[in-house]
Amino acid sequence: MIRIRTLRKEYGLSQRELALKIGSSQKSIDLWEKEKAEPTAKFICALADCFGCSADYLLGREDDFGNVNVQSDLTEREKTLLSDYRRLQDRDKDQAQSFLEFLLYSKQN
Repeated sequence: MIRIRTLRKEYGLSQRELALKIGSSQKSIDLWEKEKAEPTAKFICALADCFGCSADYLLGREDDFGNVNVQSDLTEREKTLLSDYRRLQDRDKDQAQSFLEFLLYSKQN
């Protein structure tokens, strides 16, 4: 489960933030990252959804990220924006959303 730490850091999340996102505890995340415990299937699925990868990738059974989300129709620019957005804190996500709404609605008037 070494990939949990790698993915968590790539997404700019603390163990606590990841735990909140998937409904777990920070202690569990720590144990999984140190390979002293293994997540249940429920948490493997939650982690895969959180990181947008397959459970097999997360478990080290495949090297391909194995995207299971429906992002295949997104452009590279859209994927980058989505990835950057996911790395934001909740308060900053609200500000980003407000700014996007401002841009969209100011062009209409």
